[in-house]
Amino acid sequence: MNIRPPIVLLLLLAIALFASSSAAQQLPSSIRGYSVHRITEKIHSADEQSDSTGPTVTIGPPDIVSLTLTDTTIEAGAEIRGLEQEGEVDFLTFKDIVANGIPLNIEEYAHGFKLKKGEKVVLPFPVRGTVSSLVMARAAYEESTAPKDKWQVTGTVFVFGRFKKMGLTFKRVIPVPVTLTIDNPIRSIAAAAKAR
Repeated sequence: MNIRPPIVLLLLLAIALFASSSAAQQLPSSIRGYSVHRITEKIHSADEQSDSTGPTVTIGPPDIVSLTLTDTTIEAGAEIRGLEQEGEVDFLTFKDIVANGIPLNIEEYAHGFKLKKGEKVVLPFPVRGTVSSLVMARAAYEESTAPKDKWQVTGTVFVFGRFKKMGLTFKRVIPVPVTLTIDNPIRSIAAAAKAR
């Protein structure tokens, strides 16, 4: 009785399934009852010198909401320009948001707001997120040894809402890739901490 080939085949099959599912990162056709609608454009920072078109975002200076032994909670406002879409956003979720190598845990943004084509949108409330204190300490150390004026922010924002197209309204979730260059927030956070 030779049982090695079936085990090897099972292992190869498991590896192939894992590799294909992790490489594809396919989204389902709907999330929370909203049909997934993919777009090709990314959100860029408003001050980036880029030939890119599409929406731009300006992120306000971050404020420390709470500081504990385990994590730091930070809030920041934002405004969006260059929208080509009209509708009403129900809520936002965030996935794999990383700023200068620092993973951020951004809370679901449960405040609805309206979108009007070509008009600036200011979020009604700041976006809130947490950073592990250990990660924050590492970021502060890196800032003291090799400071950077600008940070890269990447990830995906899922925009859940009702959007207009050809006079009709559709309930959609739009995964929007984010690639931003922002001013170094550690300096703003450090200044806010000193002021307290």
